[in-house]
Amino acid sequence: MNCQPTPRSFSSSYFLILALCVSWLSASSPSAAAPPTQAAWQEKIDSVRKLVNQTSQDDKLKAVLLGITVEGKEVLMLAQGDSMTGVPATIDMHLRNGNVAVAYLGNLFYQLVDAGVIKADDPVGKWLPALPYSDSVTLEMLLNGTSGYPDYMPMPAFEKRLYADPFHQWTSEELIQLALTEQPKFKPGTDWNYAHTNFVILGEALEKATGKPLQKLLQKHVLIPFGMTQTAAPGNALIPEPVLHSYTDERGPFEDATFWNPSWTLPGGAVQTSTIRDTLSGFRAVGQGQGLKPGTFQAMLAPKTSGMKIWTKDRYYAQGIVVDRGWLTQAPSFCGLYGAAGYLPEKDIAVAIWCTRSKDAQAEGNPALTLFNKITPILSPAK
Repeated sequence: MNCQPTPRSFSSSYFLILALCVSWLSASSPSAAAPPTQAAWQEKIDSVRKLVNQTSQDDKLKAVLLGITVEGKEVLMLAQGDSMTGVPATIDMHLRNGNVAVAYLGNLFYQLVDAGVIKADDPVGKWLPALPYSDSVTLEMLLNGTSGYPDYMPMPAFEKRLYADPFHQWTSEELIQLALTEQPKFKPGTDWNYAHTNFVILGEALEKATGKPLQKLLQKHVLIPFGMTQTAAPGNALIPEPVLHSYTDERGPFEDATFWNPSWTLPGGAVQTSTIRDTLSGFRAVGQGQGLKPGTFQAMLAPKTSGMKIWTKDRYYAQGIVVDRGWLTQAPSFCGLYGAAGYLPEKDIAVAIWCTRSKDAQAEGNPALTLFNKITPILSPAK
């Protein structure tokens, strides 16, 4: 979830990941490089178009970007609505990718395991001995949410500071110290909770273990080999042009929150900007286990949280990615930007959705995730 105080209900955004945590006002852009099998997909694509148009009207969305690939080929690329008044949304617009980057972080983590740099069950205290319970919290627990460390995001002290100055540049030290003002949620390894704190600590540990900045590690091992030329971690609130603007009423008035500082969302090197096409490319690569040995990839997808909270053997939080009845997913939501990304290994289908709401929108939750959950049965009906 990277990053989710959403408009009308802070608590609803916090638990967005538990739910598995568009206004289509202009004509859609045509698909590029469609695969030879597109004719067989035409009926499905027509159904998707109708669905998103109706959802956009019902939810009063301002802009939507949607991409679908099959076997790595684009079958649908849509950009509808406005980024700003009088500025149409386009498929090449940049945006913050939120916790989609956690999936990339998970892939990097297991590449480092394969390389022998770290072990999944290494205690955090091996690199960060000053942290409480660091002798019993493992690196893998940070990645799958079973460490027990509290999340700073729902804390009143964090919310107050965030909304008082949404342009503040947060440091990892600030975020970790704030989180540790509360007691652990549970004994390490015994339960699950989504905590941004885990990823911030993991980023610090990986930098200590490798002696390299996280941004450079992700660039070398994930972004470049996965062909993600439009994804970067600028280290500040910069978003390259063209930009999909986002809007929220989290602080009361409906306002442009595009350039609120996202430094609180993840460890600095993983706070990224991206595009629809890069999201599709990157999530597909992660979903195929690129860069990983087969056994290590299976470890990344292992159902270690099954039976904890709402998770089951078919729907659970794995190591940096959510497994939902065959789909590998993430669903970010923050600062008025809503997203959903997913990959179905069985049929080599990738889906990425990003959308923003208009001032008149009333619905709660993540509309991109709602749309994703309606689209996926069309693309791959349940057996």
